[in-house]
Amino acid sequence: MVTRWTKGLLHLLVGGACAALVAWLVFGFSQTVVHTSGPVQITMAALVLLTLALVGWLLLTPPVRPAEVALARALLDVELPEPVDTTSWGARGRGPVWASAVIVLGGLSLLALLWCLPQGLAMVVLAFSDDSAALLPSGLDDLPPLVLVPLGLLVAAAGLLVQPLLVVLLRRLARPMLGPTAQDRLAHAEHQRRELLRAHELARELHDSVGHALTAIGVQAEAGARVAGADPGFAREALEQISVTTRAAVAELDEVLGTLRTGAESRHATRSAGVESSSAGVDSRHATRSAGVESRHALQALLAPFGPAGSGTVRTDLDGEVAEQAGHTAYRVVQEAVSNARRHGSADPSGHVRLRDGWIEVLLENPVPADAPTTHSGGRGLVGMRERLALVGGSLDAGPARVDGQDGWRLVARIPAREVS
Repeated sequence: MVTRWTKGLLHLLVGGACAALVAWLVFGFSQTVVHTSGPVQITMAALVLLTLALVGWLLLTPPVRPAEVALARALLDVELPEPVDTTSWGARGRGPVWASAVIVLGGLSLLALLWCLPQGLAMVVLAFSDDSAALLPSGLDDLPPLVLVPLGLLVAAAGLLVQPLLVVLLRRLARPMLGPTAQDRLAHAEHQRRELLRAHELARELHDSVGHALTAIGVQAEAGARVAGADPGFAREALEQISVTTRAAVAELDEVLGTLRTGAESRHATRSAGVESSSAGVDSRHATRSAGVESRHALQALLAPFGPAGSGTVRTDLDGEVAEQAGHTAYRVVQEAVSNARRHGSADPSGHVRLRDGWIEVLLENPVPADAPTTHSGGRGLVGMRERLALVGGSLDAGPARVDGQDGWRLVARIPAREVS
C-alpha cells in the first residue's frame, strides 16, 4: 500500500514539475510581452503562439496516448487495456486532456507542499515570536497563540493530507480519460472473436485427427482379432499399425495442446496427421504444413487405400495451385469423411477429389448396412466440417443416398483453392 501511494505521489510530482515549468514560461513570456513594444513585442507574441502550437501538436501525436497509458499503469496501478486505436482524433484528443489533468492536479499538489506546509509551520513558530506581526499575513497578526498554533497545524496538515486525495482523484480520472475508445472496444472484440474461432478450430483439429486415429485403431484391432488364429502374421502387422497410429495421435494431441497453451497466432497452422489404412498399412505421418505439394501428397496418401489398388475407387486429381489453408481444409474434410465411412459404412468409399476451375471438389460415397441409422448427421463431425468450410468460403452437402443400388451415404464438398480475402 505504501509503495502504491508513493508511486501515485511520484506521478503528481511529475505533473507538478510540468506545472512549474509552464508557470515559469507563462510568467516569463507575459512579462516580456508586457514590458516591450514594437517588433520585439510582436516577435515574442508570435513565439508564444508557436510554442503553444508545437506543444499541442506534440500532445496530439499517436505515441502520446500509449506512453500515458503505460505511465498511468506503472505509477497509478490502474487497469487499462493496451490501446489499439492511436490514430483517430478521438484517441489523439485524450493525450492533451490527460496531460492537462496531470498538470493541474500536479500543480495543486506542488502548491500544497510548497505553500501550505511551510506557511503552517511558520504560523506555529511565529505564534511565540515578537516579530510575528511583521512576518504573518495581514489579518493573522492579531490572533492569539492559542488560535494561531492550531490554525498553523491545520494548514500544514492540509498540505500533507491533500496529497492522497489528489492521487485518488487522478486514479479515478485515468479510466475515463485513458480508457478504451469505441475503436479500441471493436478491436478487442475482434481479438476475442479470433480467439474463439481459434479455440473452435483446435477443437475441430482434435476431433478430426484423434477421432480418425481412434477409428483406424478400432478397425485394425477388429480385423486382427478376427484373423488372429488363422493368420498370426496379419494380426501382428495390425498390432504394429495400432502402435504407430497411437504414437502419432499422442504426438499430435501434444502439439495441439501446446499450441493452445502458448497462444500461437497462426490460425491456419497445420499439424501432422495420422494417415493409415487397415488394408494397405499406410504410415500415419503425412503432414499438411505447406501449400500445394505437401497438401496433395497428404491427400493422396490418405486416399491411397481406396484407389485402383484398394477396395474402393477414389480418384485424385490435384494438379494445380492450392493454398495452404485450402489444402489443409480439404485434408481434414476427407479425413473425417473416411473415418465416418469406416465407422458407419459396410464398404470403403468411392468417388473423387479433384481440382476444377479454382475449386477443390470432394465427392465420397459408400454403402451402409441395412440396419444402420438413416443418417449420422447428429454427430459432431459433420458440424465441424460445415464450420471449417464456412470459414474458407466452401460448402458441404451430405446425407443418405443410393449407392450402387443400395442404401448409402454421399458427401459433396467444395473448397476454394485460393485464400478467401
